[in-house]
Amino acid sequence: MDIIRSYNPRWSMVWRHPLHTLDFILLDPELDNFTYAIANLDELSEFMSLVLGIGVESAGAFIQELEQDTAFRDELNRTLRMLPHKKQTALYGRRAGWYCVVRALKPKLIVEAGVHDGLGSSVLLRALERNRAEGADGRLIGIDLLPSSGWLVPSRFHDRFTLVIEDSDVALPRIAAQERVDLFIHDDAHDPEHEFGEYQVIHRCLSTGGVLLSDNAHATDALRRFSEGMGRPFYFWREKPKDHFYPGAGIGITLPPGRRALP
Repeated sequence: MDIIRSYNPRWSMVWRHPLHTLDFILLDPELDNFTYAIANLDELSEFMSLVLGIGVESAGAFIQELEQDTAFRDELNRTLRMLPHKKQTALYGRRAGWYCVVRALKPKLIVEAGVHDGLGSSVLLRALERNRAEGADGRLIGIDLLPSSGWLVPSRFHDRFTLVIEDSDVALPRIAAQERVDLFIHDDAHDPEHEFGEYQVIHRCLSTGGVLLSDNAHATDALRRFSEGMGRPFYFWREKPKDHFYPGAGIGITLPPGRRALP
């Protein structure tokens, strides 16, 4: 692994956490798309409780259901250990919030724009698997440009996972014309106008209770602007990575018009 990494504005953050930065340089194989545990799962439980209108105990139980699922984590770890440039342990970070959303809302169809390795997709599919065991079936459509995307997704999930290798500008209009979407997750290009355009397209096929979630809401205001224009309430939560120099991303989420989080 190269000790000197190519310049990226986010590397200016390394000086804020020198010890964590040293650990990263010497021990961490990830060059980008960082994974880590987070230190504020309790705050995530409270946020999900308020936004989803469920008890904080229920939200916390869903999150811990994923975090304590050793069989599922071991399954992902076995695949990760095959690649030296990846961490050997699956760390979910804010994706535990995605899991909670799926477990609470029981969506029939999720669309995820930006699959990359497939860690987020795997988490979503594990939540759908749990829902199915409770009688609420669902499926996931993932969109990405790279044919190698989704390599981490366990093969046993493939019966409810459709991977579309195509630009979202092309794939989303087709999906919007054919499907009714309950949950849309934006996790691809950090370009606010591209992101805004995805919401405009997918909004045409959102179900009555459809929810939009952004993995980029810490970096762009696209979901907030779209929500304001459509009269949809918008909420944001920021994660706090544990033992990592990166300050963390977050979850932006918008609810249907007229539906507000609990006070």
